[in-house]
Amino acid sequence: MSAEAPGAPRPRPRLHFTASDGWVNDPYGLTWTGDRYHLFYQALPGRVTWAPDCQWGHAESPDLVHWSEQPLALVPQSFEVGCWSGSFIVDQGGRGTILYTRIAGDDWGQGKVALARGDRSFRQWVTTADDVVIDGPPPGLGVHSFRDPYVFRYEGGWTMVMAAGLADGSGAALQYRSADLRHWSYDGVLCSRLSSAEDQVWTGALWECPQLFPLGGDWVLLVSVWDADELHYVAGAIGDYDGRKFSPRSWQRLTYGPSAYAMSSFVDKEDKRCVISWLREEPRNNPSLVQRAGAHSVASLLVREEDGLLGLRPHTDVMALAGPASPFPVEGSSELCRHGGPVLVTLSPATADQLALGAPGAVRAEIRVERGRHRVQVVRPGFGDLEMPLSEGANGHDVDVLVDSDLVEVFARGSYGAFRLLPSRDGGVTEFQLSGMMPEQAVVRLFPGV
Repeated sequence: MSAEAPGAPRPRPRLHFTASDGWVNDPYGLTWTGDRYHLFYQALPGRVTWAPDCQWGHAESPDLVHWSEQPLALVPQSFEVGCWSGSFIVDQGGRGTILYTRIAGDDWGQGKVALARGDRSFRQWVTTADDVVIDGPPPGLGVHSFRDPYVFRYEGGWTMVMAAGLADGSGAALQYRSADLRHWSYDGVLCSRLSSAEDQVWTGALWECPQLFPLGGDWVLLVSVWDADELHYVAGAIGDYDGRKFSPRSWQRLTYGPSAYAMSSFVDKEDKRCVISWLREEPRNNPSLVQRAGAHSVASLLVREEDGLLGLRPHTDVMALAGPASPFPVEGSSELCRHGGPVLVTLSPATADQLALGAPGAVRAEIRVERGRHRVQVVRPGFGDLEMPLSEGANGHDVDVLVDSDLVEVFARGSYGAFRLLPSRDGGVTEFQLSGMMPEQAVVRLFPGV
């Protein structure tokens, strides 16, 4: 699939974060402080497949696009197997605290919550064997999985939401409280749901990477759906939160395609609610890759659509690097354009649109926007085909297709999708061809500044 030939590594994406070496997965703790953003993430330098001895990578950026890698923040010590996902907090004195999933035994599903203290540069971190602040799930609840602490300020104290799977097959999020980030008390089941394949939105047996936050006048719970050792997609619920319980009023599937997972929420420097996700390889564990595996999505603004659904838009920091919108070079019904860097193609409302993405001499994907049938279809030679829904109110809105090396993100009303392409071997050149639409119904933006 996305294997790389020795000596000819695939071109790197320019808008998407990738590690200089090795594996990356879950992003978390993205925070603006001082004059820059800090991003933390799961990292495995020196290998391209997952292993339990995960570390915490760290990168900095002035603008959510141009990232510089920093020294690793956490590396497993002698008393732990791996440092898994968690949260990063800056206290009033400007020092950092990390709360992370400590894997310390053979049962990787049952994590502990450990604490690490940092300095004001967020580059020096200390944790000890005694820095376990939650030793495991509450007894008697029948929890088979317990990990991924998400910590936020609430009513003068700290609230922690933990990923959990219950014995009856329900996905769940548990809640804890603390006044000092070290001493935590269990507060009960924040939310749980026993889901079946007949549900309009299936939410699996474990909610990984739970994220709870206010948006407008409502609260939002984001979860990454896990079931039977398979990673599926991100689901979101809109509802009410009374400080102890989250009561969902509606659920929706938020991501489509086999790539986006482990969505992490953050607030940008303008206090706007945003998200970023892990973009998986296809296949996810691919030993034939060279040098690197995994990427992060571009940062996106999280918005409420006119119909009440959650929606994603490319962040303004991303769009600030785009050049002016230019008409697609169409002659008759279709024509070709080539570009070797990131490209954003905007498909305006039409009855049926088709955008073909290729490399010289080969089709890499066809994206078909079928507004009358309320869907986007993606056909990919060498991979499985995909389908994304369009909300019924989407007919009057654009569909944005962002192409960056072998990564594609599709932003539409009612859905967001991310997927991989077969790598281009011609310097990263991508060919774009449109058909079934009028020339004025599509524009192209290039990214000369990256």
